[in-house]
Amino acid sequence: ADRLRDLGIDVRTEETNVASRPLIDAAPETTRDMRRSNIRPTITIAGVDSRFEPAPYVFNGPPDQQQFFEQLFKIQSQRAVAGEDPRLSADRLSLVAELPDIELTTAQHVLEGPRSDRKSWNSNYGSHGWHRYVGRFPPHVVRALLHGFGATRGDTLCDPFAGSGTALVEARLLGLKAIGVEISPLSALISRTKAAFPEDPDEILQLQDLLARVYPEKWADFVEGQGVDLIPHSAILDRPGNPIGDFANLPRWFTPEAFLGSSIVAELICELSGYQRDALAVALSAKMRSIGNVDVDVVRAEFRKEARLGVDVLNLVQRQLRKMVDDIIAMQESHCDLIGPQSSVVVHEESILDARIPEGSVDFIITSPPYGVESLSYLRTHLLSFRVLESILGIDPYRHDERVIGSEYLGAAPAIDDNHAAARASSTFASFFGSLSKQSVDISKRDVNRMAMMMHFFDETVAVTERFSSWLRPGGKGAIVIGNKRLGSELIPTATIVTELLNAAGLRVDDTLKHKLKTNNSNSQVPWQERIIQDEYIILFSRR
Repeated sequence: ADRLRDLGIDVRTEETNVASRPLIDAAPETTRDMRRSNIRPTITIAGVDSRFEPAPYVFNGPPDQQQFFEQLFKIQSQRAVAGEDPRLSADRLSLVAELPDIELTTAQHVLEGPRSDRKSWNSNYGSHGWHRYVGRFPPHVVRALLHGFGATRGDTLCDPFAGSGTALVEARLLGLKAIGVEISPLSALISRTKAAFPEDPDEILQLQDLLARVYPEKWADFVEGQGVDLIPHSAILDRPGNPIGDFANLPRWFTPEAFLGSSIVAELICELSGYQRDALAVALSAKMRSIGNVDVDVVRAEFRKEARLGVDVLNLVQRQLRKMVDDIIAMQESHCDLIGPQSSVVVHEESILDARIPEGSVDFIITSPPYGVESLSYLRTHLLSFRVLESILGIDPYRHDERVIGSEYLGAAPAIDDNHAAARASSTFASFFGSLSKQSVDISKRDVNRMAMMMHFFDETVAVTERFSSWLRPGGKGAIVIGNKRLGSELIPTATIVTELLNAAGLRVDDTLKHKLKTNNSNSQVPWQERIIQDEYIILFSRR
C-alpha cells in the first residue's frame, strides 16, 4: 500500500491484496504529455463550448483508458437542459478538474482532491469509501452518465441492484431523489448508510461519545482485571447482552480480545435506532478485515496464517466514525449548491422482482446486476460481517432466497425449450445455449452448473427489463453495466443477449460502450477478472 501511495494511488492497507492490487502503468513522461495533448480541449456547457482541464488521472493514466475517457466526455457534452444555470451544470461534471472560462473547480474534483501526479481515480471519495465492497462500479462513470442524461435537481434515479450504493450516493450529491432496491440485508445497510447520511455529523459525533463512554465500562465489567486472552470464547458467547451467536470456526476467526470487542459494539448497536444504529453497524463491518483473523491477500474471507494480535476494536471503530464525520463535512462543503436532503434517499430491502415502484415514476436507471455469477460471492467476501451482525440484519447468512437473481446454488442446466423466457425474447440466447446444451456430455459438471446459473440469470433478466420499461417515464434513460462471462472455453455473448432483452421489453438501445471497468483504481488489473469476464459493456437505453 505504501508503494501505491508513493505513486499517487490512494488505497488503504485493508483494501490491498495480492489478488486485486493495482498494477501501475509506468509510462514515460513524454507519453503522458502526448496523451494530455490528445484530450479534447472543450466540453459543451448549456449549449456553449467551454475549455476544461481534465482530472490529472485522465492524462496520467495508461493509454488504454483514453478512448473510454473521451467517450465519457462526449456523453457529458450531449447534455441539453433548457434554462439551466451554466455554473450548476458545469459543477456536476465528472472527470473534469477546472473550467477556466467560468473560473470553476468542479464539485467532484474538490471532494476527490487528486494530486497533479495521480495515475488513477479514487472511487472512495466522500461516503463511497465507508465500506469495502468488491465489484463496485466507479462513481465517476455514474456521474458522467447522469450529467449526460440531463439529470437535474428533483429528478429520480433508481438502482434496482443497489449493492453498496454507488449510484445512490452520486444521485444524492447531485440533488436527485434516489431509489435503491437490494435483496442482501448487509448491502442494503451499507447502501442506505452511505447515501442517506445526515446533513450534519452531530449524530455520529454523539455516537462517538457514547461509544467512548460505554465500551470501556462493559469491557472492564466483564474482564474484571484478568487477561482477556485467557478468557474462552464460550464465556464471551455467554456474556449477558452478547448478541453474537456461535458459528463454525469462531476461535479461528477471532482472538478472545477481538471477539469481546466485537460483542460489545454489536450489543450497543442493538440498543440504538435509526441512523445511529446503521452507522455503527457499518463502522464495525467496515473494520472486520482488521478485527478478524482474515487473510487480506485474498478477496474472500479466508483464515490468516497467524492470529492477528493486539486488536483494539474500540480504536478501529472510532477511527471509522471519525472518517464518516470528516466525509460528511467535506461532502456538504464541496457539493453545497447541489446536494439533496437526507430524505431524498429510499432503499427497499427486497428483490427487484418484488419491488413496487409506480409506473413511469423514474427518470433514470443506472445499475449493474450480478452478471458475474459465481465469480464473486458477497457472502463469502463479507462472511464475518454477516456472522457478527446476524441478529441486527435479521437473517441467517446461509439462507439463500430463490428471489436472488443470479443464484450460485442451482442444479444442472435444463435443456433449451419454450419454457425459457430468455429463449423467446433473445435469438442469441436460444442459439448459444441450444448449441452448448448439445455438447453437455463434453462439459465439466462445474461448467454445467455455471451454465444453469447463467440461463437462470437471463430468464430473470426478462422480468427485470420489463420492470425497467414499466418504471421509466417516456423518454427516461438508463444504463446497465454487464460483462461477457466465460463458460469453460466459451464466451457467453452476455451484452448481445441483454441488448435483445431490452429491445424485447420495449426499450431502445441508444449506444454501447465497451470497456474493462476499473473500480478502486482506473488502471487496476484483477487476475480473476481476465479468467471470468472477458469485457464489460455499458449499455445505454431509453424508453420510447
